[in-house]
Amino acid sequence: MLSFLKIKRREFFSTILTWIGAIFVLAAIPPRSANGGDKGNKKRSRVVIVSHPQATDGTSGRDNVNLNDYAVKQMVDEGVKSFTGKKDLKEAWAEIIPDPNKKIAIKVNCQIQGIYTKAKVVKPITDGLILRGVNPDNIIIYDKRDKAFSLAGFTKNLGEGIKVGTVDDFGGYHRFLFNRLAKLLSGGFSSPSLEYIASQITPSFKSKFNCEYLINVPVLKALDGYAGVSLSMKNHYGSIGNPEDHHKDFTAFIPYLNDLPDIRNKTRLIVLDAIFGEYKWQNGRSQDYVDVFNKIVLSDDTVAVDYTGWQYIERKRKEKHLPPVSPQPAYIQQANDQYLGNSNPEQIDYVYVNI
Repeated sequence: MLSFLKIKRREFFSTILTWIGAIFVLAAIPPRSANGGDKGNKKRSRVVIVSHPQATDGTSGRDNVNLNDYAVKQMVDEGVKSFTGKKDLKEAWAEIIPDPNKKIAIKVNCQIQGIYTKAKVVKPITDGLILRGVNPDNIIIYDKRDKAFSLAGFTKNLGEGIKVGTVDDFGGYHRFLFNRLAKLLSGGFSSPSLEYIASQITPSFKSKFNCEYLINVPVLKALDGYAGVSLSMKNHYGSIGNPEDHHKDFTAFIPYLNDLPDIRNKTRLIVLDAIFGEYKWQNGRSQDYVDVFNKIVLSDDTVAVDYTGWQYIERKRKEKHLPPVSPQPAYIQQANDQYLGNSNPEQIDYVYVNI
């Protein structure tokens, strides 16, 4: 009898382990893109480019303090209205954020002190969300590190109101093999079974900061010697706990990362901060290759945004008598081929707003 029970128990645990293994394997399979299917059914993309000649103070400064608050607000507000086709700003934000009761994550890029997402660009976004009816407590501005927060104009806040901090401030990253995403984005695995198992192992697995909407606010930046450029797709290297593991497989991993449901399905808007842009990569405080572009690019197509930003960088390099970025950002074409969006300008509807 005891022998029989031992066998049954072994079989039970063997079955459990088999199911766990199967779940992990499924978690490892890249998800199907929202634009997947027949190439003939691939949707056109809408990209709004807003320009304002007085977006900066006109000095040699290239920091957040050198932006013209009123002009930048005009740019973001008019861009959001043009992107949605709404004349009223509140209605425009209602188009972008269907449910104002959900938490919203805003991914910025404040890794490098020489070029970063500026707070004056993010402010009109948070103002628009609040106008929409979003509770400030439900807005989280984050990056992997806060190296340039002070220069960018951000003040860390983990208390009441709009939250500003690092991923570690908001629950950290998952530590499982196939999902190293920030918990504020995932909040838990999509598989109820795996989430339950994880919660038994780590009671704090479920993040109280779980955001159901995502707004990506990258900065215009070249990345010579690495991915070629660092724009909206590369910005999510700050949304994973192990970006250093993927500095040699950009072409494959960046599209994979942006095709994860917690990024792809939650992204409501991308606002590329291209008022200042770094057209040649410098890692540090140096702004020798940061120039004025006076533009903001808005879309919900991450591939189209990256293609557009890349072209602006290449034109600036040509103007400065520099060769094209190296390596070429092959991941943009790869993302196009994986139906994450469009890098073919013939499939992009450009709307130009000049203020």
